[in-house]
Amino acid sequence: MSQFVIYVELKPFIRQWAVHHFGCPVVFPPQSVGNARIVAVLRKRPDGVGPDVAADGLTPVCIPHSKQKDPESWNYVTPSGKRFIAEYIEALFKDNLYSEFKEMCDQDSKLQTAAYAWCEMHGVSIDYADTIRQRFYRERERLLACGVDMRKRSRTKTDNKS
Repeated sequence: MSQFVIYVELKPFIRQWAVHHFGCPVVFPPQSVGNARIVAVLRKRPDGVGPDVAADGLTPVCIPHSKQKDPESWNYVTPSGKRFIAEYIEALFKDNLYSEFKEMCDQDSKLQTAAYAWCEMHGVSIDYADTIRQRFYRERERLLACGVDMRKRSRTKTDNKS
């Protein structure tokens, strides 16, 4: 990875999740979709435009090395390009949340308890556990309204043999 970073705006709990999994600055694995998306929006820095600087609420994301776009010259990302990268990180977060959280929630467990456990597993402050629970619940209800049931329906088999 290069020493060049860009700063993107993420919700605090998504920032915590990203830093927990990808480090600070956020560094995606080599040849990953995340790196390809960053390279896709890289531009040469326009005249008179300085490099990105850190600020409260912004998450540093490392610009990957690329044969096509050397970070020495290609290290500028437009505001809409930064939103594109932030949306990708949020999509990763949502995929991770929904795939794991639905397995954690069965008919016997409480969503809030599962939210605390999920937050602890992913480096997210438990102050956001209610937010995590609500995001999952709302998405599950939106899908259920369209006929997609994400609720766990399997039963645990019990051995009745003596």
